Amino acid sequence: MKLSEAEPRVEPANSRGMVSLIIPTRNEAPNIEPLLERIAAAVPEVTIEVLFVDDSDDNTPQMIAQVAPQFPFLVRAVVRPPARRNGLSGAVVEGFRAARGEWLCVMDADLQHPPELIPQLLARAQEARADMVVGSRKADWFGPLGLSRRRAMISQLLTLLARAWFPRLLKNVSDPLTGLFLVRRAAVDVAALRPDGFKILLEILIRCPGLRVSEIHFDFAGRYEGESKADFQEGMRFFRHLLRLRLTANQSFPRLVLVALASVGLDAVAFTLLIQHTSLPWWLAAALLAQIIIGLRFAVTERWVLGRGHRLPGWPSWPRFWFSNQLSLFLVRLPLLYLFLSRWSWPVLLAVLLAISLEGIGRYIFSEQWVFSRRGMTMAPPGRYRYDIHGLLRLESQVPLPELAYFATAAALPHIDIQIRVDRHGTPTSQPGAISYAEQLSRFGFGVAIMPGSTYTEVVLSPLVAQAPYALYKSVLEPLLRWALAQRGYALVYGAAMARQGVATLLVPQTDVGKSELVLAAAAGGEYQFMGDDFVILAVDGRLFSFPKPITMTPALLRHTAVRLRPRDQFRLWLQNLVYTPGRRARGLQWSQQWPIATLNIIWQRLYAPPKRDVRELLPTIIFADEARLGKIIPLREGVVATDLIALLTLPGLNKGDAAAFLIQRQQALQGFPPYNLLLTELNLINEQLVIAQACGNYELGIIRDEG
Repeated sequence: MKLSEAEPRVEPANSRGMVSLIIPTRNEAPNIEPLLERIAAAVPEVTIEVLFVDDSDDNTPQMIAQVAPQFPFLVRAVVRPPARRNGLSGAVVEGFRAARGEWLCVMDADLQHPPELIPQLLARAQEARADMVVGSRKADWFGPLGLSRRRAMISQLLTLLARAWFPRLLKNVSDPLTGLFLVRRAAVDVAALRPDGFKILLEILIRCPGLRVSEIHFDFAGRYEGESKADFQEGMRFFRHLLRLRLTANQSFPRLVLVALASVGLDAVAFTLLIQHTSLPWWLAAALLAQIIIGLRFAVTERWVLGRGHRLPGWPSWPRFWFSNQLSLFLVRLPLLYLFLSRWSWPVLLAVLLAISLEGIGRYIFSEQWVFSRRGMTMAPPGRYRYDIHGLLRLESQVPLPELAYFATAAALPHIDIQIRVDRHGTPTSQPGAISYAEQLSRFGFGVAIMPGSTYTEVVLSPLVAQAPYALYKSVLEPLLRWALAQRGYALVYGAAMARQGVATLLVPQTDVGKSELVLAAAAGGEYQFMGDDFVILAVDGRLFSFPKPITMTPALLRHTAVRLRPRDQFRLWLQNLVYTPGRRARGLQWSQQWPIATLNIIWQRLYAPPKRDVRELLPTIIFADEARLGKIIPLREGVVATDLIALLTLPGLNKGDAAAFLIQRQQALQGFPPYNLLLTELNLINEQLVIAQACGNYELGIIRDEG
């Protein structure tokens, strides 16, 4: 154990892979030994060092020195004299300079941040190839759980304020004020940091943009010993620091504020003069002046604010700028002026100033609506849904995935291959190496960012996508599952499958009709076991794995099941099938070039959920086969009905060469609403074709017919 006022930076040869725990302390003597004991128990297989940066007035440094020899890892301390104490953030930055590890993990000494989370943070960083992993506190309407109600509400308000000022830089982090995070030392420009106060994570996110960020959620514990250091003075430091960060992150900000204030003043004065000295009605004067001010504000911002070379994130094009201002004029300003002038007879200047100010606030809320929206204000604890697809792929999601309900499990997964989380504050921001798609409608539109990796893939969704799980599956997860399975030597192939005596028949339709009725008719007789009506998983060695999804209901399918729908449900089914015909889907894909068709599809699904039912609801006695050898591949021509099943099953299967070509051709014909095709292009499914070709070379032709 070494105590010093300043330690030189040391780079030992074995620092690669090491985690340096940076723990700022101030009068935390009772917590030191319990904290180190829990760290020792939590990270027996992780190379770590513990670095305390101490600003204490009590015996905390002596306690660190006393207990350090008891532990198998290096424990160091930097004891700062009063002249160098500049708050928790400054202590963390000083710890960054003295740390030796490849990874820097910041946590508090009061045991509110569980040390047991350290291995999870490191594993997530390595799996996601992330520069930073944030420990996001679970919360409710009032703020982070584990805090007093007062402190939780203050934390929530400060979070909203930070998001209001940095709507894009903070979009990928649900809890930017947390004190628990892991960051790759090489990703942080320590020289750029100007710490002040408590919130070092906010400082890093603003001054080091472009980090690839992931996060995990944890239960924020109560303080073990001692008292919180947060007080009114720290709150004021936070506000001052926020202002300095705002000016640093966007040097155009002061000029933009000046333009906004000048436009409000000019608009109000000109409107007052027009009302007093002309005979124009107030509504016409307001509308005409607004057009002039809108044009002036855009031109001045383009030339004076942006013309100096400072980038203004999100500054819109003229058509979008004009349209959004027209909406706010007619939906907010004019109704307010009617209320203030015609109904309440307020003074003209007061009425117009208040109306313009409220209009500006409303326009801001609309453009960055997550700031004060119901979902933006709450950080409700996310759900956790787990799916294990035959041990081949494991998914964990914050939203339920009904298409994968057959694979749902309550057990903890030994490894997560695909993680799905929701950016509750709008459209996910594109991160380094990510595949991103957004229809420019923020939280009201379709947005997704995918960070693909060979062992771990992270998917971040906009809130609207999270509300439409069927669209999420078809547009995003289906192409992603195809790619992930192909990376592992499997193919998610299109077709319906049934098995008998451990051997499977795969029916692959030439058009998207008939397969569900046929496979259900086969399973209903009890002779065949059900494997899937839409997709199954094919291995390179010719094995077939089941992939039973909810079945899309059609009038033809209802005739072969015992399900009876109420008249209202029959109408909904008719309406859904009317919209989702192949022709209309093809037309929708054409429209996606000009219209936000993925968003419109989600809105439609929110109004009318796809007509899907669990196969066990349609056939309560159905028997599943999770695995079988592929025995026959039969092309399914249009017009075949369930009564032709016996004749169909006696047909010879395709030969090996024809089977591979046919399956690959049908895979390439698969389509979905955006970003389906974008993902297929970006992910490159050449491995899927190789798997299919090899698998078709291994399957046994006609074996079911021979045994029948």
